[in-house]
Amino acid sequence: MKNNGDHRRQEVQQIVKNACDQLNQEGVDARNYVEQLAWLFFLKAFDEAEARREEEAAFDDEPYERRLAGEFAWSSWAKDTDHPDRMLEFVQGKLWTKLTSPDPKKGLGEDLLAQRFRRIFDNVRNYCRRGASFAKVVQQVDKLHFSDETDVIVLSEIYEDLLKRVAADSAGYAGEFYTQRHIIRTMVEVVQPKAGDRVYDPCFGTAGFLGESADYIRESANLSGKQLDKLQRHTFYGIEIKPLTYLLGTMNMILHGIEGANLELANTLELHSSNVPEKDKYTVILSNPPYGGKMAQSLQNNFRVKSSATECLFVQHIMANLARGGRAGVVIPEGVLFRGGPDQKVRKELLEHFNVHTILSLPAGCFLPYTGVKTNVIFFDRPKTQPKSGQMATRSVWFYELTNDGFELKQTRKPIEGSQIPDFLKKWKKRADGENSWTVPVEEIVERGYDLSAKNPNRKDDYEHRPALELVQSIKAKEERIMDLLGELEEILKRKDEI
Repeated sequence: MKNNGDHRRQEVQQIVKNACDQLNQEGVDARNYVEQLAWLFFLKAFDEAEARREEEAAFDDEPYERRLAGEFAWSSWAKDTDHPDRMLEFVQGKLWTKLTSPDPKKGLGEDLLAQRFRRIFDNVRNYCRRGASFAKVVQQVDKLHFSDETDVIVLSEIYEDLLKRVAADSAGYAGEFYTQRHIIRTMVEVVQPKAGDRVYDPCFGTAGFLGESADYIRESANLSGKQLDKLQRHTFYGIEIKPLTYLLGTMNMILHGIEGANLELANTLELHSSNVPEKDKYTVILSNPPYGGKMAQSLQNNFRVKSSATECLFVQHIMANLARGGRAGVVIPEGVLFRGGPDQKVRKELLEHFNVHTILSLPAGCFLPYTGVKTNVIFFDRPKTQPKSGQMATRSVWFYELTNDGFELKQTRKPIEGSQIPDFLKKWKKRADGENSWTVPVEEIVERGYDLSAKNPNRKDDYEHRPALELVQSIKAKEERIMDLLGELEEILKRKDEI
């Protein structure tokens, strides 16, 4: 016999399938399912949160004024399914004005919550053109309960599955913001966020790192009421540049039980400052920054080391925002670890002022179907006190070469046996050397031109037995280095011509 949890899991899966089928019948493109369901989920979840706060206030004999009250509350307009055309007209007219108007009399006001609503609903749309179709989708969403743990867990899984399918169907659409769940969990286990931390992701995407950190903190300790309140409002911070992604991340945090995350819609690199006050820094930073992008020359002025490569700039941003005693885990492309020029200057600064303790070399193809770029996870801490003059904060770096992350290194990424992630986590605790792990003293890294790329001393560079994908990635990495050198040479020649 199946228990109630399994039964409810099937119900939730069926509810979302019914909603997607209805959108499909309406002619809505599959890539727009996520956006349509996201803002409906958001309003339903917000309505439940308001009802919960109202009950708590009544219990304490305190007044509580809903932000979306009366006809604007989900629990009011979503029940009007017998009049679908009237419902659609109300949502696209009066409700949308309430959610997006900057006029305090027409909208929600001027505080942070009102601004968040405006950012979201200014950038999403309703893809249901017919009242009857819209009402049927709303009916399905209304069956979900965001206060129910089973619903939240299943919805999180379905949400991520929808994102993966969208990314696979629409190359380049979702790839920049979906980080595979098992990689996120591994990074969180190494960095170990705890109650009292300020956790930051400068490009939070769908908030995978922030959501997983919230779960990890709750599971690691029994939190007091005061700690739970701090977890809600003063623990999670992030910036995201894309409006739809911002909505997905905001929604995902609500699914993870965090309604008060401090999430901003902005360009992180434009906001960057090299001189962040210590009180504004973060004790935990977890991120998979976008890479391969180019930054305009004018926007590089706020960075100590100027570079057009976004990955180089994001590493500097993370360094500038990590608090004393803070811990960071960052996914970066292979080139950042060995390229000369700006990347080398940043690595030098990183090794001198931060303790770069671990580099996890991920297999090429780990982020398929989004990208085949070879990546690494670099883990570093900021010492509580600055190293003495002439000393480096990093003494040695422990490397682990991951060749099996538990999934095929193909577009389909089907699960396979033999994942080395448990071995990595076990060895990491003692920095144990093995067939796939080794330690390199910082002096040797400095001699190599601050090269931090993983070169396994236990494996001969046997091209005959290396996977084809890895060979292709190796060739691409070398070509990338050549292009970088040509770019640097071009800049030098331009400056000479100007003189």
